Amino acid sequence: MSTPAEQARNFAQHQADQPFTAPPRPRSAHTNGTHPTSVDNSNHRTGGGFNPSIGLAVNKTVVNGEPGAGATPGTGAGGGTGGKIPGSDFMSNEDIRAFCEYLRKESRNRATERAMDADHLEAVLRTIPDGGGSLHGARARARRVSRWLRKVAAAEKNIQKYSAMIYGTFEREYESDLRKVGKGRTQQPRPTKFGWR
Repeated sequence: MSTPAEQARNFAQHQADQPFTAPPRPRSAHTNGTHPTSVDNSNHRTGGGFNPSIGLAVNKTVVNGEPGAGATPGTGAGGGTGGKIPGSDFMSNEDIRAFCEYLRKESRNRATERAMDADHLEAVLRTIPDGGGSLHGARARARRVSRWLRKVAAAEKNIQKYSAMIYGTFEREYESDLRKVGKGRTQQPRPTKFGWR
């Protein structure tokens, strides 16, 4: 009987006597059994595994007149999208009118939403009983809380009214100046009513 060291030496000697031959390569890639042309991507053989290609794509979308968040302040005309309020330059009477119209429309929408929120809040709070489990007085408590939201809705209605008054007062106060500006523009000659003079 030989020792393990002698066995290892004999095996190494035997391996050295044999010429090295590489195993034959397959003529086609291994398949995973589902389709004859599909390649086996299992991790059991050397070089296999999942190796996705990594790519990076960046898309920037700009809607006409409304640039994205990277825009500089004061550019664009969209409200609520990072742009400025329409007409807030106040460089002409059209700007002032656009500004007042924007405020009026926004406050109208907010007034409607706040009034609906007040109704909803009151309806929810009515169903909450007091500490003793009684609903006695729940309606009054709900009204006391929702009253302030109704005042917010009323304030939005006042904003709507006052926004419309801004432009009316502006036209009344600066009417003569606006007429001078209008006369300073080049006007086309009026055709005479009758052709003999």
